[in-house]
Amino acid sequence: MRKDIKALEQQVEQALATPEYQDHPLHQVLAQLWEYNQDHWSRVEQLIRVSDSYQDMILQREKTLGERFDKHLRQLEKITRISDRYQTSLREANLELEQASYVDALTGLPNRRKMLRRLKMEFDTRPEIISLAMIDVDFFKRINDEHGHLVGDEVLIAIGQLIDRQVGEMGHIARWGGEEFLVVFAQEDTSQVSKCLQQLIDAIAQETFEGYDGRSVKTSISIGLSRFKSGDTIDTLITRADDALYRAKHAGRNQVIAI
Repeated sequence: MRKDIKALEQQVEQALATPEYQDHPLHQVLAQLWEYNQDHWSRVEQLIRVSDSYQDMILQREKTLGERFDKHLRQLEKITRISDRYQTSLREANLELEQASYVDALTGLPNRRKMLRRLKMEFDTRPEIISLAMIDVDFFKRINDEHGHLVGDEVLIAIGQLIDRQVGEMGHIARWGGEEFLVVFAQEDTSQVSKCLQQLIDAIAQETFEGYDGRSVKTSISIGLSRFKSGDTIDTLITRADDALYRAKHAGRNQVIAI
């Protein structure tokens, strides 16, 4: 059985304190052993206290580090959320800017930049079926002079919408600049393109546009049409459409001329 250390220590203390044992040969040895034992236990207790203090310090440090880690983690999560929102906002802003860079601010139609991209895409696929229609509003300066620029803007918007509806899925429209619109057709049947443009001329000639001032505005359009020829580039196709438009203007307007 394991000895009771406390009881054993009490017995040693009693033996050392008993007078008749003072002259015993082992008394001095027992006393030295007892002193060594007490010193040993004192050191052990000191080590325990140091160890406990060290453990407390480690635990406190771990707690502090844990709290600091949790704090940094929360800060990182907050920064991540802010960054995610910022990235989302940035993507949305970039998308809006990209869309705005391809849309005409007045009419809401694709602009020249968008049309050039469309033309490049058509040229990269089947250039031989491409036709370009350059459309100009006749006497547009007169509309601005007589009715004001606000009415002129409304007429441009209405004509752009009418062209878009008339062309439909046959082609793609863009505001080319000023009072000019450009339509690209990718149609093998060129007769259908000519028919569509003539119907467009008739529709606008018959249309009455209402200005914001309540006054009616009548106008017409002239169209220059170019069809792909061997060796054509985007630039040469546009140039021929522009030349054809010039001829239509000088031939009396309100008509289509193809070259």
